[in-house]
Amino acid sequence: MASSIDIRIPGPSAIEDHHAHFLRLDFLDRCLHFSSGSDNRAVDAHCLRLLAARAILIGAYVDGVMRAGVQIIPDRNASRADAFVTAEPGYESDPMVQILIARAREEAHKCRFNLTVQGVDDSEPMVQMARRA
Repeated sequence: MASSIDIRIPGPSAIEDHHAHFLRLDFLDRCLHFSSGSDNRAVDAHCLRLLAARAILIGAYVDGVMRAGVQIIPDRNASRADAFVTAEPGYESDPMVQILIARAREEAHKCRFNLTVQGVDDSEPMVQMARRA
């Protein structure tokens, strides 16, 4: 049976989905993504910062569970934004990441942000895909 993939931009109400997704990231991904540490409190703090920054949250849902996502975090002037791509192990597929990045670019264009797409690490395949998108 094939999995269904749905890309959603549900807004801040999806913070619970992003939180659960971050908790499923492996230890190394957490260390690289969360500057304040890799424990569950760091994930909690990161999600609060996303809400405070009015981040745009985009999720790739596989069979109803968010497995990859993009956070678009605007700067204080709302003129530019950084997009961070995360994907759980086993869900870093080229098509899924390409679709997430394309949706992030669409949302940034609507908000008139100059967007910079970032990943976890320059050696990550996701970052290479972000540069091609």
